Amino acid sequence: MAALAELPKLPEEISDSLISKGKELRKVETSEKNVLPTKEDVEEEKKHVEMITGIEKFDNSQLKTIETAEKVVLPTSEDIKAERQHLELTKNIESFTPEKLKHTETHEKNMLPSKTDIAREKTLDLTTSFDKTTLKHVEPIIKTQVEVIDA
Repeated sequence: MAALAELPKLPEEISDSLISKGKELRKVETSEKNVLPTKEDVEEEKKHVEMITGIEKFDNSQLKTIETAEKVVLPTSEDIKAERQHLELTKNIESFTPEKLKHTETHEKNMLPSKTDIAREKTLDLTTSFDKTTLKHVEPIIKTQVEVIDA
């Protein structure tokens, strides 16, 4: 174990302030407070307990036996029609034979673009990558003798 001199020490300012604080403390008596439930809480708990005991001690002989009358609901004409269509469809699917199908050959076509389509794409590419600095400035020649009046 390390010697007492080797242990780290608190700076004197902190230790002095801790020692002086301890002298300024006052003695206080502690009192324990027990929080009791309110009147409403007690009444609510009593009602809950009464309800549970009432359920536990309930007498089944007080109940009356009743026969439930089940009404037979006949399906509507739309229901019958839909069921017939469904049954007919499933019957046709079950009785289907693939021999009734005609044999067909599939032809895979590889549509290549025409020369005009390729030319259109090239012109679009050229217009987007056109270098405007290669153009020369041209002065237009006016061949009419109309004078322009600035307003």
